[in-house]
Amino acid sequence: MERGKLIYYEGGEGTGKSSHIKYTKKYLQNKGIPFKIVREPGGTILAEKIRDILLNKESQNMNSWTEILLFQASRSELYSEIVIPTLEEGISVGQDRSGDSTLAYQGYGRGKNLRLLTLLNKESRFGCEPDLAFIIDIDPVKGLEKELNQDRMSLAGLEFHQKVRQGYLEIAKNNPKNYVVIPYIENGLEEMQSLMRPHIDKLFKF
Repeated sequence: MERGKLIYYEGGEGTGKSSHIKYTKKYLQNKGIPFKIVREPGGTILAEKIRDILLNKESQNMNSWTEILLFQASRSELYSEIVIPTLEEGISVGQDRSGDSTLAYQGYGRGKNLRLLTLLNKESRFGCEPDLAFIIDIDPVKGLEKELNQDRMSLAGLEFHQKVRQGYLEIAKNNPKNYVVIPYIENGLEEMQSLMRPHIDKLFKF
């Protein structure tokens, strides 16, 4: 049985990642490709409890390394219980956020060691890598305006989110083979999908 494909959807606040993943699922299912959606942090019973802690506004003063290790714990649970078994069943996976969020937010945003974070990411997802990753690029000013359900991360301030944006662009630059930057277009979901579609078609050999 051929292994499923893993696609990441990444970007700062207010990019509409979840909408794009749903469009991808509908598109692939219409072509007979089974597709499962997961999110980080979260995805399992334990990982969802960790998500509640990480995004709760009452955790605003959480130590940065506590934050990092909680993200890694959630990731490890998601990959061991859901992502890897699903891919091995031949089902493709669309992931809303990934270890790239840790690099962008905790690495570039909070200034933590990128090499160490990269190693932790690799270990917590058991060496599993994406076949394709979309980085949706949005001006943080616009993104924060669009984020109606503000959580602990979205309240970190404009300067922080500007660093996060630059981090994402750097991640894409360092992974030119399978990372694609998609510019955010206001009220342009279909137009953005048209930019993503050729890369999805190439991945699945349509």
